[in-house]
Amino acid sequence: MNAKGTHPMERLLRKPSVPTVIATTALVFAMAGVAPAASKLINGKNIKKGTITSTQVKDHSLKRVDFATGVLVPGPAGPKGATGAPGLPGADGQNGQNGQNGAPGAKGDPGDPGTPGTNGQGPAYFHNFSNLDLTGGNPASNIATLGTNSQLETAPYMISAVGQVEAGASDTVVSCELNVGGGPTLHGPDFSVTVKANTTGTLAASWGRMVPSHVVNLSCSANHDATITELTLSAIQATSVTENA
Repeated sequence: MNAKGTHPMERLLRKPSVPTVIATTALVFAMAGVAPAASKLINGKNIKKGTITSTQVKDHSLKRVDFATGVLVPGPAGPKGATGAPGLPGADGQNGQNGQNGAPGAKGDPGDPGTPGTNGQGPAYFHNFSNLDLTGGNPASNIATLGTNSQLETAPYMISAVGQVEAGASDTVVSCELNVGGGPTLHGPDFSVTVKANTTGTLAASWGRMVPSHVVNLSCSANHDATITELTLSAIQATSVTENA
């Protein structure tokens, strides 16, 4: 049996003294003020290595920079996304350099012969003569020769003589004959022209002749004094001749 005042229940039910209450209150306030100060002093140096686990780390708070290189391994490729909208057309590129010439192709087959062309104009010859004096009453004399400097080819020609006749004091008749081959005249005059005294008349005639000997002579005579000026003797080769047309 315990003595009075020594039973455990009595000690628990006993009222605390005033000093005890004051000391307890001071201790509580002191501890409350120390806790915030202690939290400010905690850093990495105060944490033991290997003691922090995922339980202490806030979810979704860590970033890629918080991990060392090679720690985060890429996952498998995801499914292919939908095709994006077409982009804008790009700028035109620069023209490229010209390519090298290709090798020549194979020779083609000969074409069909063309249709014959129409007859063209043959060679033409002409010579100008002037101031050819005719003595009245004399026989016909050779006054102009075509083909002396450049002989005509053997072929049919259209030959013409064009000039002016100046008559003297009397009415004058001028007669002319064409001779091919350079030989003597064989027949009478081919044409004649009558010119009044002291006037000028036109001499003009043309012939179709075969020229076998490369020259053409024009022989003229007058019954009175006369002069032939600005005479042109020409020959144009015919390309074709139709007999009895």
